[in-house]
Amino acid sequence: MTVIGVASMKNSPGATTLALALAATWPEPDVILAELDASGGELSGYFRLEPAPGTVSLAAETRSRRDEDVLWRHTQVLPGGLRVIPGPARPDQAHTALMTLSATLPEVFGKLPAGTAVLADLGRLSGPAAELAVSMDRVLVLARPRLADLAHLEGLAEVMPHAELVLVGRGDYPPREVTDAIGVRIRAHVAHDPAAQAFLEGRRQRTRLVRAARRISGALAAVAPLEGAA
Repeated sequence: MTVIGVASMKNSPGATTLALALAATWPEPDVILAELDASGGELSGYFRLEPAPGTVSLAAETRSRRDEDVLWRHTQVLPGGLRVIPGPARPDQAHTALMTLSATLPEVFGKLPAGTAVLADLGRLSGPAAELAVSMDRVLVLARPRLADLAHLEGLAEVMPHAELVLVGRGDYPPREVTDAIGVRIRAHVAHDPAAQAFLEGRRQRTRLVRAARRISGALAAVAPLEGAA
């Protein structure tokens, strides 16, 4: 099994779009995209999903039951067949659900059968999302290679050694200097894609971001979890 979180730091949006693109291009069939963003989910609005099942119903069940199939019971299906666990749009509901899930999902992750992949949209890497990220195999953190963005990554390598950067767009520093400065491995450097929002809204399936996501997902699926990761 593989559990990968996708998160952003301050001033670096795009976690939902990248998580969706990675899940949609994952090279193996048993993949779930889970919206675990304490500020609220976006998929329900874009794809007109029902309020349940989703993270709220998942949080309720995992209080008492945490078997290997519990995630699948709380999925909905997007056009194209991708299984998703949508989060509520309201931040208060999303935060309450994530407070429970940050305590219960690590046990669920440990029971997932081989071959299962979970891509988790963590939103901003703070609070219960950061607590949950500790139990994942990898955490991809989006950031622009600019001083204002990179300043928020100081100390990340110490508290989350399994974090990797996905640099987005042009900035002040080349990738090698970013790694040397903050000590976090760079997984990929992708171009800014103006069509990414259209992909998130289901209006386009082929964009530069999707092509980049296919390369990233293929590489992630081919390697074992990092040593020391949960």
